[in-house]
Amino acid sequence: MKLSGSQKRQLRTDLWGWALASPLLLGLLIFTMYPLVTSFVYSFFDVNMIRPMENFGLQNYQAIFTGDYSADFFHSLKVTAVYSAIQVPLGLVLGYALAMFLNAACKGRGTFLILYYLPTLIPAVVSGALWGDMMNQQYGFFNVLFHDVMGFDKIEFQSAKNLMASYIWMTTFNLGGGSIIWLSGLRGIDTVYYEAATLDGAGGFQKFVRITLPMSTPYIFYNLVMGIIGALQLFNQPYILTGGTGGDGNALKTLNMFIYETAFSGLRMGIAAAMAWVLCLLVAVLTGLTFLTNRWVYYADEE
Repeated sequence: MKLSGSQKRQLRTDLWGWALASPLLLGLLIFTMYPLVTSFVYSFFDVNMIRPMENFGLQNYQAIFTGDYSADFFHSLKVTAVYSAIQVPLGLVLGYALAMFLNAACKGRGTFLILYYLPTLIPAVVSGALWGDMMNQQYGFFNVLFHDVMGFDKIEFQSAKNLMASYIWMTTFNLGGGSIIWLSGLRGIDTVYYEAATLDGAGGFQKFVRITLPMSTPYIFYNLVMGIIGALQLFNQPYILTGGTGGDGNALKTLNMFIYETAFSGLRMGIAAAMAWVLCLLVAVLTGLTFLTNRWVYYADEE
């Protein structure tokens, strides 16, 4: 079939577009879709990276729920759940409060914004190593300050009872990154609303409750979803902070850390893949529930 001139031009445009998009598409296929499909297949076989796949069935899922791996699996799942339940709402509240402070019309606001944002530029590996040294019981900065300088007892930051709290406290120093999103939302609120509220005699608290908070709900929703996904996939900093062990009593061994340990230390790729898909399902369910219950989110364009 002979193509017309306009059809040839459209074909050239389409081919040029596919050529430009091909690096991204190939990257997604090779580094995302292929591992995704492979891990799903592995989850139904005994795979230890030494001999070929064998024994198709649900034995890997049985091992993590009722078998030899169940105790460690549920412990790491509990650690991940406790961390997520505390850090996600805490991060939302503190991040929003920081954005409110940065949004205030005060001198040096730009300097404060830079200072709060700087910690987020430190790579997670470097940050975990630095905090590990700073919280060391013998020579760490905090214990030198509290014990040697101020005369208090040394704090066992990395003990089983304190490690989770220490890590959550550590994460609060990275709030500046999320505050950029909060700040863009706060600055996007039309000042007309505040002017009208002032004419009606509304005070600062009423303006916050009636205007600022409802108009910020899209950003609250976005940060909530991203916070849930990020918390459930926690790996880098706890791994570096504890040297890959999960700390005293496995107090900070998250589910991702246990998956990594099972796959690359125990060489049980099939069981690790099954745990990864359980985690994927958990993330999908919680994210889906968040979207199903988002009626509290206010979108101005829906009026």
